[in-house]
Amino acid sequence: MGFDLYSSTVLLLQNEGMNQPSPIPDSITTDRDHFISGVGLAQLYYGAERLGLPAAEILQRSGLDPATALQPMARVPTWQAEAFLRELLLTSQDELLGLHIGQQMMPAIFNTMTSLAFSATSLREAINFTTKYQALIGGNSGGFHLEQMDNGNMVLTASMVTQQPVLRRHLMTNLILLGTSMVRFITGQPNLTACRVEMEHNPVNDEEQSILESIFLCPVTFGATNNLVELDAHTLDLPINVFNDQRLIQAEAAAQQQLAEVQREQDLAGQIRWLARDLMLSGLPRRKTVADRLNISLRTLDRRMAEHGLSWQELLDDTRSQLACDYLKITDMTVAEINQRLGFSDTRSFQRRFQQWTGLTPSKYRDAL
Repeated sequence: MGFDLYSSTVLLLQNEGMNQPSPIPDSITTDRDHFISGVGLAQLYYGAERLGLPAAEILQRSGLDPATALQPMARVPTWQAEAFLRELLLTSQDELLGLHIGQQMMPAIFNTMTSLAFSATSLREAINFTTKYQALIGGNSGGFHLEQMDNGNMVLTASMVTQQPVLRRHLMTNLILLGTSMVRFITGQPNLTACRVEMEHNPVNDEEQSILESIFLCPVTFGATNNLVELDAHTLDLPINVFNDQRLIQAEAAAQQQLAEVQREQDLAGQIRWLARDLMLSGLPRRKTVADRLNISLRTLDRRMAEHGLSWQELLDDTRSQLACDYLKITDMTVAEINQRLGFSDTRSFQRRFQQWTGLTPSKYRDAL
């Protein structure tokens, strides 16, 4: 099932069984501090190329040079990667493009990450390793957060800074499929099944639900709070380690070196801001969680923030302010829903704080757009 393209900036979304116009704006939807790696861009680029799309031409039209942007250690501004995806969507007229690109498994693109995964002793260890170094693909713009369950299961929750609904739907679907494909590839289990899969968007048509459930081999819950995959303890204990322990040491050393290069370009304050935003997308972030993700103590986190003139409360306020404006600009969420998402005690408190940030009430801010 295709969709109608009625202008150069409009895609049709399936919404509660009816087609509603959802603009993909020409303006930037993500701030200029965020980036993905050339590896992350290459996955979209070569996946689109495999589908017969003129990826090189479209990438150049998006202001990116394939000769430099596709280099593994390239830092591609997220807004330009979004522009590339936007052009791919407009060219392909494929409302399941993220899904179709996600079905293209290209392990050679991920190089160091693939070697690292294959060097682990089990799938659980492989996931822990690759998540630790996922900035080599997603930069500071997205990835997976792991939660170890008491029963031995693991929940992988995807997050990303892109908020424009159409782009986010395609990117999230692509990311979840990519993770699933990689897990099956490194275990040699093409029919490996998840316990559950949840997607935050509603299916655009019956075909999407059918395809995703046939890929995941389990029911898919749409309209969920988060985008996540849960794997059971038995699956996580599947052995891998096709290389020896020395190969693991070499693979992790290469990953550490590359990650250090990425992080040198992003100061600690930037990392803390991104983690706070990432965590706030799924609930109110905790200082300890941020410290743990940075592998530092709470005392060190507070000291480093103070060195950059930051306090935890100021960081939360800045992050809430940015997300509140994003939600009002590019989603149909109600003020009450935004209030709940950002962790305010009640709608009145949120409205009062938003007016302090912008000089406008949330409703007037949205009306002025």
